[in-house]
Amino acid sequence: MAGSKTQASRKLLATLRDDDSTALHALAKLIVDDALDRPLHDLVEAERSAALIHEALSAWQQSDLAHDSISRNWSQLIHWLESQQDPLGEVLPQEFLDGATALAAQPFSPNRELLLALLDRPAFRQLIRELLVDTLISFGKRLRAPVAGTRLGKGLSGLGRMARSRSGGVGSLAGELVGVVSEGVERQLEGRATEFADGALSSILHKLADYLCEPGRAEEQAALRKALLEGLWQLTGAQVAAEMARGDVDAKADVMRRSLGLWLERPGAEEQLQGWLSEMLRAGEFQNLGELLDSLGLLPTVREQGLEQTEQRLQEIVAGDAFEQWLSGAMG
Repeated sequence: MAGSKTQASRKLLATLRDDDSTALHALAKLIVDDALDRPLHDLVEAERSAALIHEALSAWQQSDLAHDSISRNWSQLIHWLESQQDPLGEVLPQEFLDGATALAAQPFSPNRELLLALLDRPAFRQLIRELLVDTLISFGKRLRAPVAGTRLGKGLSGLGRMARSRSGGVGSLAGELVGVVSEGVERQLEGRATEFADGALSSILHKLADYLCEPGRAEEQAALRKALLEGLWQLTGAQVAAEMARGDVDAKADVMRRSLGLWLERPGAEEQLQGWLSEMLRAGEFQNLGELLDSLGLLPTVREQGLEQTEQRLQEIVAGDAFEQWLSGAMG
């Protein structure tokens, strides 16, 4: 009895190891078809997958590999860009450029309330305020130049000359008076410019939002987006790399790594991952993986490649000593 089992085991092993084994091909087909017929939620079980993803990300983030990987990839990207002396528009694939331009040219207007929520922030308001004040003061100084020809201007000029020609009491007093008048004019100008800038800030932000969000200006907004893209494409890789290289790359890697770690440690992070996966699976309208691939026109290609790779892997398995020992034990 034992001899017949051994003989059957050897016969089956020889059959499976045959290069043209129909049995092995049928087994590969069975495995692939079973995977294609399985519901998506069976292939990707949200709770288990979320736990695995969370655990893998946590382990990676805590290892030195994370810092080295982020720094290395960032540096490699910079080095590649540094080697590109031509404009990005000549380096990037034309299909990518055409796609980006087509997206920018789409006639859409952003939500006004959302844009205001992004723009109307203290830091952005402070920047606009400083620009307004500087511009107004510079403009005011230019406007004061013609005043020198008026009676007031000539009077101040004469007082200044008197201050320079005399010494002591009157001369000193005249000089101080000229300084006080000049400083007073400057302070008044700065004060009025600051007051105007503070009052104009909200109006400027709202007008900017109106321009960027008004549906009637959709074509102008699209032209603005296209112009920004064209400006980007005219930059060389070396110019972009120089900007990306500013600052400490290791410090940036530490920040990104630490931020990921803080999110992973936050209570509910794993549940959030699970929720995302569940929503993705529930949003699907397909009964199984095969239907999804078929809707994308990928089913024949994926099935053919899956069969080829599965059969090749099975051939490698059955050719090993471990499989022979397992088969012998199972048959015995």
